[in-house]
Amino acid sequence: MILSTPLYYNHGMAYSEHIYTPDGDSLEARISAYKTVREAWLNAEASLKFLDDDLWADRLGDRDNVEEAYRISTRSLKMATDAISQDEIQIAITQGFVDAEEAREFMQHKRREEMQSIRDNQQAGHSATDQHK
Repeated sequence: MILSTPLYYNHGMAYSEHIYTPDGDSLEARISAYKTVREAWLNAEASLKFLDDDLWADRLGDRDNVEEAYRISTRSLKMATDAISQDEIQIAITQGFVDAEEAREFMQHKRREEMQSIRDNQQAGHSATDQHK
C-alpha cells in the first residue's frame, strides 16, 4: 500500500512535485509513464482509505505524508493524462501498448478530469463575479 514509486521534486515549489517522468516523448514512453503514475495513484488512494485502520496505520506513515503522496500522485496522474490524447489511446490499443480495459479506464479518468476542470473554471468565474459586486 505504501507509495513505492520515487517522488521527483522539481524546484522548491509544492505544485511542481510530481512523479510523471516519461523516458522521452514517444507514445510508448508516455503510456508507460502513465501506467506507473496510475499505479502509484491507486496505491496512494488505498493508503488514504486504510489510514484510520489500526492494523495499517503504523505501516503507512503519518497522515501528512500519506496525504502529500496522494496529492503528488493525483497531480502526476493529471499530467500523465493530459499528455495523451484520446486519438493516441486508440493508436496505443492497435500497437499493443494498452488493452481495451486500460483504454476504457484512461478515458473515464480523462473525462473526470475534464469535468473537474470545467467545475473549477465555473467556480473561479463565480469568485471573480462575487468580488466585483
